Amino acid sequence: MPSITPHKLLVFVFLFVSLQALAQHQRKEISGLVIDTAKAPLAGVNVRLTTILDTMLTVTDERGQFRFADIVGPEFRLSFSMIGYKILDRTYAANFPGATMQLLPIVLPPQRTLLAEIVINRVQPIVIKEDTIQYNLDAYNIRQNSLLEEALKLLPNIQVRRDGKVIAHGKPISRVQVDSKNFFGGDVLTATRNLPAEFIQSIQVIDYYGDMANATGVKDTEPEKIFNIVLKEDSKRILFGQVTGGAGTEGRYIGSMGLNNFNDGQELSILGSFNNTNTSLFSYGAPSGAGTRERGNVDLTGMTDPVDGVNTTNSAGISYSDDLSDKVSVYGKYTFTNRKNHTIGHSLLTSHFDFYEIINQEERELATDNMSHLMAWDIEAQLDSRNYLKISPNLSYSTVNTSNHSNDTIKNRNIVSERVYHANDEVSTPNFDMDILYSRMFDKPGRKFVLNMQGKYSKRDKLEDVNDYFESINANSGQPVQDGAYALAQQIKSHNQNRVGRLKASFVEPIDKYSILEVGYEYNYTAIDSRRSVWDTNGGLYVDSLSVDYSYFFESNRVGLNYQMEQNKRFKYTLGFAVQPLLLQGHMLETDTMIQHRNVNLIPSAGFRFRISDESELTVEYLGTNNQPNFSQIQPIRDLSNSQNIIIGNADLKAEFINRITTRFRQTKLGKNQFFEAQLAFNKIQNKIVTSRSNPSSTVQETSFRNSSGYFDARGYYMFSTPVINDDFQLNLNGTTDYLNNISYINEEKNYGRNFIYSQAVQMRFMLEDIVETELNTSYTFNHTRYSLRNSEGINANSFLVGLAAKGYLSDNWAFGFDLSHRLNSGYSTFVNVNPTLLNAYLECTFLPNNMALLRFQGFDLFNQNTGVTHEIMGSDALFMRNNRLARYFMVSLNVRLQKYPSKKT
Repeated sequence: MPSITPHKLLVFVFLFVSLQALAQHQRKEISGLVIDTAKAPLAGVNVRLTTILDTMLTVTDERGQFRFADIVGPEFRLSFSMIGYKILDRTYAANFPGATMQLLPIVLPPQRTLLAEIVINRVQPIVIKEDTIQYNLDAYNIRQNSLLEEALKLLPNIQVRRDGKVIAHGKPISRVQVDSKNFFGGDVLTATRNLPAEFIQSIQVIDYYGDMANATGVKDTEPEKIFNIVLKEDSKRILFGQVTGGAGTEGRYIGSMGLNNFNDGQELSILGSFNNTNTSLFSYGAPSGAGTRERGNVDLTGMTDPVDGVNTTNSAGISYSDDLSDKVSVYGKYTFTNRKNHTIGHSLLTSHFDFYEIINQEERELATDNMSHLMAWDIEAQLDSRNYLKISPNLSYSTVNTSNHSNDTIKNRNIVSERVYHANDEVSTPNFDMDILYSRMFDKPGRKFVLNMQGKYSKRDKLEDVNDYFESINANSGQPVQDGAYALAQQIKSHNQNRVGRLKASFVEPIDKYSILEVGYEYNYTAIDSRRSVWDTNGGLYVDSLSVDYSYFFESNRVGLNYQMEQNKRFKYTLGFAVQPLLLQGHMLETDTMIQHRNVNLIPSAGFRFRISDESELTVEYLGTNNQPNFSQIQPIRDLSNSQNIIIGNADLKAEFINRITTRFRQTKLGKNQFFEAQLAFNKIQNKIVTSRSNPSSTVQETSFRNSSGYFDARGYYMFSTPVINDDFQLNLNGTTDYLNNISYINEEKNYGRNFIYSQAVQMRFMLEDIVETELNTSYTFNHTRYSLRNSEGINANSFLVGLAAKGYLSDNWAFGFDLSHRLNSGYSTFVNVNPTLLNAYLECTFLPNNMALLRFQGFDLFNQNTGVTHEIMGSDALFMRNNRLARYFMVSLNVRLQKYPSKKT
């Protein structure tokens, strides 16, 4: 075991002192009397007592009396309820002298409005409301003291990945709201690993089209998926938090704390953590894993751990929201993160040419140190009954220091090049953006004007020190190749300023009670100033040919009409048309050279939603959008920082225009608790920006960019969820299919890369309350690629994953669990191939009143095989990678959760 570090000592001292302080409170006895307004004792009244440590229930006797013993805590809350009488809540301080307290009589007034009858129905698990799917948590067997993350794992068609990323209905959740306000700036992980499930009434999965669409009612953009968490009425005023500390072998440690106060719309959260266990930002010792590790978006299951390298992370944040008045609300956050990563990896890159391939085997070591600050706020003002204003400023600053070292062996037929590369980078990036939304209603119902303005400014300064050396030989003769040796030593300074602006105005006029007409205007611009200076550090000379002083400007104006008809709840459609002139302009300041392109896009749009029945609906949408080239593609220089892959920008690139058709079918059988959804999307892109690669000599490649026609892709997915036998046995099926017709140019010849990817996943969950929870996951992925190049064999790669996780409850206080997974790869190069088997296991014990403390003994990667293989197709390139990941270690951790109900407002 390693020596005790200050981090570990601080965590355990804090936990020890906290528990000792709680234990020192004198145990109290409380008694009282409940009477009606006629001063007659009331028997059978339900009395609930809540303290910071415990919750107790009792019933008044025939004399109307009640008593609680062994009460610990600085204050307590009493709730009184009985059919036919009003519910009362009272909060008392526990600082009275002595060990007993007799309360004054509690008067329970009668309830003036009584129900004629009480009908008890089963809570409907899922409710569909157009763009919203609502899960009512009372319909699911959620274990006591579970956090939101654990509750989400029980919901159909929602998956929680190991890094805390949430996938709902095939798409990642990008933001979280609590009672329609961003919680901690919308941070998903903070909400899922910090909010207790017992406070939540329902979870709404929303297709959110943006503030503009929300204000106008016209949806003409791709939606994001967000969560809106609806709290229970008795949980809108609650103080809660938790503290976690842990230490393990291999020098592993984790420490975190969180404090949250909800007070009738006012919310304050303070969070912080430090760890070297690849734990995600703002992870607070969830019962499913104090030390849960990150993963990416690789598998449909959540059993493996594909975070490359080992991270050391320190983070802190504060979030606040409040209603300053009846008309003004504010909410925002500040976060600080320092993350260091160390990755050792192997990769195999195959570049396909017409009659041959260039193969690059690389061994790489990468170390990064990233420090970032982020402040984000939202200010909402309902100025009067007609005027609404929202202002959202955001400010961030980050610095990244990187050290990159690699050894490459590059083969082109009988030529072999050995390359040694080392680079140190220093990057600093301040960013600021502002979003303003204004909406005005008029006398005529439905008539409105909406204005949205956005402005962004960012600056990026980068300093690189590059040392690159390679030498080529003839593999047959062993002799050096003529001009086959190259040494490069450069210092590169880059300075970029980006300014982005967007203005969108919309006037909505109701035609009749069923339809509206929107007249819209949108203006966008992007301005970039880039300066790049290169010195040869061997000779101390300034290199003119690699330096640049370049400015770029993109501008678009879009004017359009949208007509929307909703004659009944069954059928709704939208028809639109827009004209969009474009301007792309580049200016080489050193040579005073101007490059300019103009274009006009004609953009029709259409969409309809047909509600086939109360349980099923079909939607079809068409959207047209443009995508401008990124700056690295248009910067007119030869970038020699990688001597084996020279990048040449193309200032003549045009913007892409994307035609997208999407259709979706959704069905929910509420009586059977079944859900089915399928979606098919087709994209065809005009002026697609593609790579153009050549091989001028030996193993050196040059990559440029050009516009091309012929690109299209089709992507589909489906998901099906149903209980088997009963609700305790859940079956989830989901699959995806992608077909991409990629375009690239090889030695000036057009190449079609037809890439077919199929993935199928099966998930089975079984749960017996307070006995066992199990989850079986399997997924299979097939990647098939063929090129139009002659003599190219293409690629067939397969990956199969099976995983089993279980948690068993030995008693009310003891539980054990494990997750086991095995991955089988085929079609991968032996240089990177690996088929790891991963096993994590833990034993945990809960103690103290209300099981507020959790002690866990856990082991990660018990077979010590955690490493990862990924596969990626990029035009005519195929990349296979294997990187190190956090390997076997053992840890002991303690998690303590606290909660209390604040005193009532007067």
